[in-house]
Amino acid sequence: MRKIEDKEYDIWILLSRVYHLIAMLRKLELSKYNILPVQSYILFIIKALGNETTPSKISEYVYQQRSSISDILNRMVKQGLIRKTNKSGGNKRVIVTLTAKGEKALALSKKREYLRKVMTSLTDEKKRQLESAMEILRDNAINELSITQKTIMRPSQISKYYRQKNLS
Repeated sequence: MRKIEDKEYDIWILLSRVYHLIAMLRKLELSKYNILPVQSYILFIIKALGNETTPSKISEYVYQQRSSISDILNRMVKQGLIRKTNKSGGNKRVIVTLTAKGEKALALSKKREYLRKVMTSLTDEKKRQLESAMEILRDNAINELSITQKTIMRPSQISKYYRQKNLS
């Protein structure tokens, strides 16, 4: 009989492979619009958060270091997808907003044809089960990383916020 640790590792490998295959499809799909999947997600976050979006806030949602996000945002500025504005006051802050080109790229990136094709292989019940299991794993990983210094809004929360704002 196989050890539990082996089975858990096999599941992790399967999860990783599925993620990478779907990510490759998403990258292929978005390449038509000259944007990367992470850029599409950042456009989504900026739209959902509105006029007070900062690089720090974006890094919390993307689960990446602020320096990595800063590099991505600088490329997005060069592409004309976003604008960064320095706000003065008590604390000097950078506010990130979408440009018209960014709004258009966001709208185009919502098509997600490949994702729909892949996900239609699951029933609605299987999708709910998968989402629930993934949320449990995500939350447990966050707890294991001991991320207590920052407030992290989970992707499910931003999706709910996004729907509440009728931005989809």
